[in-house]
Amino acid sequence: MQARQLILAENIEMKFGEREIFRFDRMTVYEGEKIGLVGANGAGKTTLLKVLAGELEPTDGRVKIAGDAAFFRQFAESGEDRFLEEDLWELSGKEVSDMGIQDKVWEASVSGGEEARIRLARMFSSDKAIVFLDEPTSNLDYKGIAVLKRKLAALETLVIVSHDRALLNELCTRIIEIEGGKLTEYDGGYDDYLEQKQAAVARQWTEYENYTAEKKRLEKVFQEKKEHARQIEKRPKNMSPREAGLRNFLSKHPKDAKARKMEKSAKNVRQRIDAMEVKERPRELPKIRPDFRLTDPPENRFVIRGEGIRFAYEGGPELFRDASFQIANHSRVAIVGENGAGKTTLLHLICAAGDAPPALGAGAISVVPKARIGLFEQNLSTIDYDRTVLENVMEVSIQQESVARTVLARLLFFEKDMKKPAGVLSGGERIKLAFAKLFVSRVNLLILDEPTNYLDIPSIEALEAMFSEYEGTLVFVSHDEAFIRRVATDVLEVADGKIIHHDMPSGTPPWRTALWQSI
Repeated sequence: MQARQLILAENIEMKFGEREIFRFDRMTVYEGEKIGLVGANGAGKTTLLKVLAGELEPTDGRVKIAGDAAFFRQFAESGEDRFLEEDLWELSGKEVSDMGIQDKVWEASVSGGEEARIRLARMFSSDKAIVFLDEPTSNLDYKGIAVLKRKLAALETLVIVSHDRALLNELCTRIIEIEGGKLTEYDGGYDDYLEQKQAAVARQWTEYENYTAEKKRLEKVFQEKKEHARQIEKRPKNMSPREAGLRNFLSKHPKDAKARKMEKSAKNVRQRIDAMEVKERPRELPKIRPDFRLTDPPENRFVIRGEGIRFAYEGGPELFRDASFQIANHSRVAIVGENGAGKTTLLHLICAAGDAPPALGAGAISVVPKARIGLFEQNLSTIDYDRTVLENVMEVSIQQESVARTVLARLLFFEKDMKKPAGVLSGGERIKLAFAKLFVSRVNLLILDEPTNYLDIPSIEALEAMFSEYEGTLVFVSHDEAFIRRVATDVLEVADGKIIHHDMPSGTPPWRTALWQSI
């Protein structure tokens, strides 16, 4: 029996002012489907989600929804950040327990992650036919994300916008990409979408190569026919124009008639060339990398060591109790743990050690002298908003300008973006600009706190490619499992005051450590 159709969207056009966001003929959602919406920032993912949910009227077209729907927003709208008392009474005890918010529901002030859990508990308590979710993993730690995955898997029908590719891969039965105002559907999860899209790009390359080869062949035929026509028309050196005209008049097959015939043949070839369907060359990102030798990198086996660390903020609990760790040169280390475990604190302790003379003995963190630390934080304090994108990068670059431009291009900044003032960039673009400054600077030890926050999937994948090729040492905090899988060579788990090392062999996906198996 065919599944029940829950949503039918037909002849949809969505504009904001004169700007067209997307346009499509038809989209359906059937009972039992779990659909992921993907695309670059600004492509219209959240807008489409609101149109499908009936929260936003399209400029043209119609949407039919069968059954009640629940909507989870990435950010609580005005008045929704704290709920009315009657809303809280409607929360299911099971959902409150599952989301781990038993002691938080009635508190007047909660953290961003706790507020997100309360709103998720209310959504799961609603028992709606279809659920719409916009970036539900924002503000959740890895355990919260694991709980969310299990609960979303138990829902029957949903449409979700998320930059968490692991979630999309495990959850979705269909991926819809919004690109250039058009919708393209792919069966399966995120990996299936990538495989199908890569196959489409391969076909595009084949079509482009066939097109260029055929065009080149026809251009050669055209030139040969034009030259042949010119040779026919050319009169002998010892013949006057009058004699040539008389010869052509008296000839049974006049030379100029042959020339005209050849010209016509050449014209036909030109018409074939002009009528060919143009195949565009697929976009390729440049491959050049910064010359890392210019950073004078350390040659030590280990660049960071921690021995018997004890630390607590004044009046707060002890975050580290006799914790030890070491970070090898050229490694890419992910620091993971629950919210409040001390991940960001550990980054700051490493940076503080990097600014101080090398420390020896127990209870200390030491960083080798030649390590130059580049810290990325969400406040983006390194960006000069009055300078252009290229000026910002060249201000700190030890690389040639051509290399700096290539780094920007690999982070999806193109020629038209180089002269943009940094002040007009979106939040995600500013984050990428901050990374570009680090890549071309003198630093050789990158310390990053949640580098994928506020980035779309194309930008995250661009960062993955850059980080995977980085020749220095990389230490980062992240809750993005897919990002960790693709970038990290090692994992440090911060838990119960300790720092636990987990091996993660590079190039052996899918990796499974005790950390992830325990979730």
